[in-house]
Amino acid sequence: MVWKCKYCPFSCEKRAQLFKHYRLKHGGYTRTEPFPCLHQECLCTFKSLTALKVHLSRIHTKTPDQQQRTDIPTKFKSDFFTHLHRAHLKVNHKVRCPYEDCNFESSVYSTFKAHKSKVHKQQISKRFKSEIVGDNIISHDSNASQEQKSDANDIEDAEELNEVTECDLYDLEKQLEHSLASLLLKMHTVLHIPESAVQDVIEQLCQINKLSQPLVQHRVRGILNKYCADMDETVIKEIISAVSESNMMTHCSKDGTLGTAKKRAAYVRREFPLVNPIEYVVEKGKKTLAYVPIVPMLQKLLNKTDVLDKAMSEKVHVPQEFRSYADGQYFTENPFLAKDEFTIALVLYIDDFEVANPLGTSKLKHKMCAVYWVIANIPSKYRSTLSSIQLALLCNTSTVKECGYAKVFQPLIYDLKLLEQNGVYLEQLGASVKGTLLYVAADNLAAHSLAGFLESFTVDKFCRFCLASSRDTQQQEVCSGFFQLRDKESHDRQVQEMREDPGMTRAYGVKGACPLTENLEHFHVVSGYPPDILHDILEGIVPVELSLCLTDLIGKSYFTLDMLNQAIRYFKYSFSDKTDRPQVIGKGFSSKGTIGGNGHENWCLIRLLPFLIGHSVPEGDNTWEILMLLKDITELAVAPKHTEETLNFLDCKISEHRRLLQSTFPDFRLRPKHHFVEHYPQLVRKFGPLSEVWTMRFEGKHKFFKRVIRTAQNFKNVAMTLATKHQKAVSYHLDCSSFFRPSVEMSKVTPVLLATFPHCVQTAIAQNFTTPESVLVEASVSVDGIKYHPGMILSSGSCSGLPAFVQIHKIVVVNVEILFVCHKLAAWYREHLRSYQLHCDSVTSMCVLKMSDLNDVLPLSAYRVQGELMVTLRRFVIC
Repeated sequence: MVWKCKYCPFSCEKRAQLFKHYRLKHGGYTRTEPFPCLHQECLCTFKSLTALKVHLSRIHTKTPDQQQRTDIPTKFKSDFFTHLHRAHLKVNHKVRCPYEDCNFESSVYSTFKAHKSKVHKQQISKRFKSEIVGDNIISHDSNASQEQKSDANDIEDAEELNEVTECDLYDLEKQLEHSLASLLLKMHTVLHIPESAVQDVIEQLCQINKLSQPLVQHRVRGILNKYCADMDETVIKEIISAVSESNMMTHCSKDGTLGTAKKRAAYVRREFPLVNPIEYVVEKGKKTLAYVPIVPMLQKLLNKTDVLDKAMSEKVHVPQEFRSYADGQYFTENPFLAKDEFTIALVLYIDDFEVANPLGTSKLKHKMCAVYWVIANIPSKYRSTLSSIQLALLCNTSTVKECGYAKVFQPLIYDLKLLEQNGVYLEQLGASVKGTLLYVAADNLAAHSLAGFLESFTVDKFCRFCLASSRDTQQQEVCSGFFQLRDKESHDRQVQEMREDPGMTRAYGVKGACPLTENLEHFHVVSGYPPDILHDILEGIVPVELSLCLTDLIGKSYFTLDMLNQAIRYFKYSFSDKTDRPQVIGKGFSSKGTIGGNGHENWCLIRLLPFLIGHSVPEGDNTWEILMLLKDITELAVAPKHTEETLNFLDCKISEHRRLLQSTFPDFRLRPKHHFVEHYPQLVRKFGPLSEVWTMRFEGKHKFFKRVIRTAQNFKNVAMTLATKHQKAVSYHLDCSSFFRPSVEMSKVTPVLLATFPHCVQTAIAQNFTTPESVLVEASVSVDGIKYHPGMILSSGSCSGLPAFVQIHKIVVVNVEILFVCHKLAAWYREHLRSYQLHCDSVTSMCVLKMSDLNDVLPLSAYRVQGELMVTLRRFVIC
């Protein structure tokens, strides 16, 4: 049998050799490179070799031939009845008697036990029904025991590593040296241990190693004198010296290649895929920036096989559906990107962040402007990982304000022009591949600043999507067609007029040209700055309207602020809602005009608000209806897939929300972000789903730099300090065998006989797979970064045009397929709560679902509200 590595092309004939290969080549555990099970048909991954060994001994103790014949252990009978008791009878599941020619069924343990004792007291396991036990169970018991011992021994033998089969001793030493360097690099860049602390650890270990030399000499002398009493002293000293020098800690000594920070930095430059940042002087004096060349970084990234494979993966296009940026009008109308050959599409993100204490004396002094980028060709589920987000440029915010974007962006623009004209050479393809900038993700302030629009949103022409005036937006809706949309020709003309007459700035809302548009052939400001759901809705409209409406609802005495805060504080959040749980609302929220909070918390609050106070508000209340319409708009805005029907539905919801808001609160003045949201249906048609172009994941990248400066405590050249540390971290990730996390992550599996499942489940599995005697049941599983647990609610199928729901009972693995064994749920839509009331009884039928059967991959949490089981959507689903 051929054993293959899951990370590289290596293959061998023995399982022990593959185990040794993983230890040697992939022995540094990371989230992107956990230890996988050695068996190709097993999806399990582990954080340690010990956990892997335990898994192999528990789950894979038999040869494939034996797996086909029987999966039943020797002590099957007692184990089987124990399983029936604990997993089924204890929770009142109806269980059939396993013995042949017996149709007895019961859901009561005492009754089932009495039946077994009276009727089958003398029966043995070979009288079990054929679907439970095979004909060869007894004859293979002794062989299984011997095979189990053999399988355990081959892994234990691998621990010795006495013989090198895949590389010579020189390569082994170099590999171990590289592994040690990788560990030290991980300590410094991933675990954020300061370089001085790493050096202290190294010196202490070297000192301990040096102090242990007398022990080594004593034991080596003892062994040599025992077997070779007449050996010459010179030979003994030479052997002792060779043993001491073979210790890998010698590489960390003063004379070693990793002994000092300078030597380690030189080793990383030489042996790791490192692209160092370059310091540019923007103006004479201290105005500098750190720039990481994009072209070399693209080469390093796309020379990784897994990155290139995902970047070149075929995009699924469904007519009349918007699933990604490739379905948007701006992409399809771009002849450079829309052509059949592989072209790199880049996404930039620009934002300011504070690395020092924002409340301290250094406020604004060390505020940084960062430009990140990602490869848009990579599917969004992979490019959302922080390691996929690359650094392009870093400088002090004051440098941008004083020098302008045109000067600061010069090195970046030079590389982007080079990418458009000449491309980047990729060794994997043996050819150069061209690319360009697809769009720039940013909040409204940063987008307007870089794009050349007025940065104040109190001016008359504040919108970058149309020429609406501030006064008209209070009276007219975008869907009415009243406002003239910006286009490339008119915008270029307006920029030219503004240059000739600066007074035209207020007439068009344009203060200058975008440096990216001026220099790049295939990028334009009109089609290059999408909206941002995070700042428009979750951190914009939602906290403002919650403040407005909660003030009114509290004023109507439906509830008090203390009651609301108590509900927020003591609500039993489950699963991912525990992480995103909202904060209590401060007493001054009404005067501030906003409840504050970050995007995740506000999203969770508007989604779960019906469960918190919905029962206290009478049906038909207009103020409550405003919040529920806002909840509908949020779900539609963050949806990962749209059709013309859903976009028209979103348009109607936005219009209905606006009219009700203005009629209920006639003195309330619509914010500019209300106007931006009115553009959303049309912008989805142009950019694709807006959840693909928002800034939420990019903002998570700031955390790395804030942590670096906190541990470094070095403010002399902040930009280069942060950029250098970041690039070393990137080189560490690129050096790993896999750049992305495994699509499926699970570790704690238990083999369970298929016969113990209800008949409908057995039938469903048999229809899709060669019926196995046993399956693996997993406590939880992570698929593409999304965790699934028993008890979660999934949406699958539809009923009367509304989504249908199921509840996960078991997570089962058959071959390499993830299956959800679920209880079907009856659901009723509650308009007042914008949620679904669920019902499940003891006789509810079960079903088996694949990932492809789900309406939405995001699982939901069910909550008990006023005695009823309720669930609410995270985002709108098409069923």
